[in-house]
Amino acid sequence: MLKFKTAFVTFFPVIPDNMGSSAVINSRFKNWPYIKKLFQISHVKKINNHKIKTIFIKKESPINKIIKLPKLIYKIFQFLKKSKNNLIIIEGASWIFYSFVVLFSFKILLPNSKIIYISHSIESEIRKKYSNILIYYLTKFLERLVFKYSFISTSVSVLEKNKIKKLYNHETILYSNAITIENQSKKKKIQQDYIIYCGSYKYRPNKNAIDYLNNKIMPPLLKKIPNLKLVLTGGGFNKKQSWIINKEIVSKKDLYNLIYYSKCMCVPLKFGSGTRIKIIEALSLGTIVISTKKGIEGIELKNKNPPFIVNDTNLFLKTIYKIIKDNKNLKKKSLNDKSYYFKKYSMKNITANFINNHLKNI
Repeated sequence: MLKFKTAFVTFFPVIPDNMGSSAVINSRFKNWPYIKKLFQISHVKKINNHKIKTIFIKKESPINKIIKLPKLIYKIFQFLKKSKNNLIIIEGASWIFYSFVVLFSFKILLPNSKIIYISHSIESEIRKKYSNILIYYLTKFLERLVFKYSFISTSVSVLEKNKIKKLYNHETILYSNAITIENQSKKKKIQQDYIIYCGSYKYRPNKNAIDYLNNKIMPPLLKKIPNLKLVLTGGGFNKKQSWIINKEIVSKKDLYNLIYYSKCMCVPLKFGSGTRIKIIEALSLGTIVISTKKGIEGIELKNKNPPFIVNDTNLFLKTIYKIIKDNKNLKKKSLNDKSYYFKKYSMKNITANFINNHLKNI
């Protein structure tokens, strides 16, 4: 089996990781066995060392990223040009246009390189929901090309794999979103009882979910449980409510601490694509999860109740009451199942299987 020199390519900050996609990519990068370097476009922090190259932008915007693409491509080329066995991993948790430009640039610059497109979601589904019709059709056109001309393209779940087949008539390789669970801070960070939602308010599906929790769930919940808090992590939220504890962006250890000690993680997503890494993390920590069907789709569950899957507001409220009332017993059930999720969604295991099954014979 060839030992590839590997360039990981991302179009948003991965290190420091502050969202689900960053956590997945960071974990994959750590568990990748070959010589490697991560190339990231970041507006957060300029980190440059032997394993990370940051193309820094002052502000997160599509135009700033497009302007920096030539520099990103040049730095990747410098890293790979003297190697005969090159692998370029394009992480697709961003607008497909960026992936398209990098893919076809290296088809010309380094035609012998193997390019893997890691699909985190179906981008055209997101653009259809939240962008104008021109961007939607452009995204769909480019996504079809990226899937078609990558050496390997992947999907995060059987559900996504089937959707991509139906949409683009293309077979992807299953490469599930996965994690590396780090040790959590042992001391409880927040002493009040609280439920938690993790995700940046700047991402539209998260915004809708957080607004739903604030407008539909917390007011009636507080009538019966007046001291209950809603903890938010992920940043972007700047509204003031007496029941909100806004932790913004936290370290991974503190995030796991906040998730573990919550009464439950609430994920009332109405729309999304891919699989929610924060739910996988919560299940792997033994945390009780209550989610809509859309929020938890693509995750292979060992048991239910917990996790609870509800789509109706009244049932959502009743389920939270039930969780808080019987928290000790339900938490015990979640803790009994956590080893299943820890093993099933271990990035170390999933990456090793991916390499053995799809790269070892090259």
